[in-house]
Amino acid sequence: MSHLLDLILEPTADEQQTLQVQRLAIRLAGRDLWLEADGSGGLNIFADSQDDEEQTPVLVLRPQALNALGLSIALETFADEGDENHVHDADCGCDHDH
Repeated sequence: MSHLLDLILEPTADEQQTLQVQRLAIRLAGRDLWLEADGSGGLNIFADSQDDEEQTPVLVLRPQALNALGLSIALETFADEGDENHVHDADCGCDHDH
């Protein structure tokens, strides 16, 4: 499975642009909300953790059938990683479900 996301951007109502990216962030209420392919046909959705947070919620969205999606939610503890700059992605090597 691909680790790239196919994006369709629509700057105006009659114009579309397409591109592929590894990760995408949307700034929402002062936090970056990240979307990335999980390499298994699903999508990881998570927010950057703040300095005072020890856990970050991660949502994993996966297609289940023609008109169904599976959603799992996990709290990931970055203090256990030993690296506070750890970035979760499909090749990060940790045992988290993302």
